[in-house]
Amino acid sequence: MTRSARGTLAEPGTKVAQKAGLNRSILAQGWGLLRQRTGHKAPGRVEDVPAPFTSLRCSACGWIEKKSRKSQADFVCVSCGFTCNADENASINIAAGQGGILRPRRSAGAGGVTTATSRSSAREPQPTWVGIPFF
Repeated sequence: MTRSARGTLAEPGTKVAQKAGLNRSILAQGWGLLRQRTGHKAPGRVEDVPAPFTSLRCSACGWIEKKSRKSQADFVCVSCGFTCNADENASINIAAGQGGILRPRRSAGAGGVTTATSRSSAREPQPTWVGIPFF
C-alpha cells in the first residue's frame, strides 16, 4: 500500500511526489496505536481477524470464489446462491472469525435470494465500576 513510485533507471515512475504525500498521510494515521488503545479500553475482547478472503467467502456456506463478487457492492455466491451486500457479507465473516459468534446457517430460497434473519437484542452485561479505583 505504501510502496514507492520511483521506478527504476530504465523506467522512471510517474507522479512520485503525489505518491510520497499519500504514503505520508497513510503512515501518519497510527493504526497500531488505534489497535493498542482499543485493547486498553476493552481488555480481553479485542481479537485480530485475518483479512484474506473475508470479502470473497460466502457467509452462508463458507465457499470462497472470486466470481462471487459481481461488483464492488454486490455479493452472489456461485455455490449456494446466497445474495447480499458485499460489505455485509464481509462483516458477517469477520464476526464469525472471532469465534464468539456462530456462523449463520441459511439456505437459499427460490431464486437464490435469502431473507434476513432476526438478531437477538440481548447485550453482554457491562461492568458497574467507573473511573479509577481507590485502594
